[in-house]
Amino acid sequence: MQPLASLEALADPIYEAFYGLKEQPFAISTDPKFLFMSASHERAFEELVTGLRRQEGILLLTGETGTGKTTICRKVLGSLGDRTFSALILNPYMSGAEMLRAILRDFGFVSRDDLRRGALAQADVPQLLDALEGFLASIRSLDSHAVVVIDEAQSLPAEVLDQIRLLTAHEREGRRLIQVVLVGQPLLLQTLKTEPMYALTERVTRRVTLSPLPPPEVEAYIKHRLQVAGGGSLTFTPEAAALVADLSRGLPRRVNVLCDRALQEGRIQGATSITPEIVKQAARSLVNALEDRPPETADEAVSAEAPSPEDASEILQTFWQTNGRGWRNRGLAAAGVVLAASLLGYGYYAHDLVSSGPAVPARPAAPTRDLRLATVLPVPSDEAISAAIEAFGRGSGQLPDDRH
Repeated sequence: MQPLASLEALADPIYEAFYGLKEQPFAISTDPKFLFMSASHERAFEELVTGLRRQEGILLLTGETGTGKTTICRKVLGSLGDRTFSALILNPYMSGAEMLRAILRDFGFVSRDDLRRGALAQADVPQLLDALEGFLASIRSLDSHAVVVIDEAQSLPAEVLDQIRLLTAHEREGRRLIQVVLVGQPLLLQTLKTEPMYALTERVTRRVTLSPLPPPEVEAYIKHRLQVAGGGSLTFTPEAAALVADLSRGLPRRVNVLCDRALQEGRIQGATSITPEIVKQAARSLVNALEDRPPETADEAVSAEAPSPEDASEILQTFWQTNGRGWRNRGLAAAGVVLAASLLGYGYYAHDLVSSGPAVPARPAAPTRDLRLATVLPVPSDEAISAAIEAFGRGSGQLPDDRH
C-alpha cells in the first residue's frame, strides 16, 4: 500500500486516497492506456493493424460483452498515425443517413455544431455518399486514408449493413478509399451467415475473436491495471485473483466491476492486500445491491443448513434450466447460495476472522464492518454474481466518444 497523503485519507470514503492511487484502476472505460495485451488481445491487435495497413476492405472483430473490443479498437486507431482519418461509431441504432452523417462528422467534414444547426439534415443517402466519396478522394491526394469502426454491429439493421458493403466499393486508381472494421458480439457471426448478408460476408478479409482471460492472465491483468493507476505495491493475493477469475469467468469488464468493489471493501476493512474473503464480500455486496436487499447478518449465516445431495442436484438443474433468471426469486436464490458454497468448497461454519490488515487509527475513524461476515457467509451463486456484475458494468459510466 502506498503511504497515505495525510491522516484525513483514512476517513475519505474513496479508496484511491486510502491506497495512494492516482486514479481509479478498474473504471469501466475504453482508455487504451489500461489495455492489457493478453495473448488473445495481442493477436487481435496484430491482425487488425496488418489488415488496415494492407488496405483490406472489411475486417471483423467479435467477442462476448466486456472482453475489451472497443478498447482494443481505440488502441488500433491510435497506432495508425496522423495521416489516418478515423470514425468510431458507438451507437448502432441509426438509419443509413444518420450513420453517414456521423462518419462525416468524425472525419471532420462537418462539425457537431453544424449538425446541431441542421447541416446535411436535408441530404439523402445518395447525396451523403457523394459527399463522402468527394472527401475520400481529396484525402487520397494527401496520401491519407480513412477507417470506420462500427461497434455493436450485431444491432445494425440489414439495410445499413448492406450500405456498409457499398462504402468499401469506393476505389480510385486501384486503391481503396475507405476501410471498415465491424465489431460485435457473437450474434454478429450468425447474422453474417444469413443469405441477405452473403455479399457482405464475401468482402470480409479477416475475422478475429477476443476470448476471455484465462486465470493466470486475470492475475496479470489486475497487476497491470493497479500499476497504471499508481498502486504498484497494492496486491491481490494469488488466491484472491484466482477467485476473481472464477467469478468473472475471465471477462475484463466483470473483473473490473468485482475488483473495484473488492478495493472498496478492502478500504473499509483497512486491508493492505485483497484476500479471497474480501472478494467474497465484494461479490455478496454486488448481489445485495442489485436485489435491493440489506446485507445478511452473521446470525443468519450461522443458521443456514447445507442441502441434501438430492436437493442440491435438483436445485442445480433448476438453475441451468432457467439460465440464471431464476436467481431473482428469493427462495431459489437462498438455496442457490447455499448450493454454490457447498460446490465451491467454502465453509458454512461461523468463526471469528482475525484481520490481517493494519489497525486503523481511532482518529479519524475509518468505517467499520463485522469482519466475521467475510468467512461466515457463503458466496452467492455464479448466476447471481454474473447478473450483478453485468448490471453494474453496464451502469458504471458512459463510454467516451472522442475523436482519434
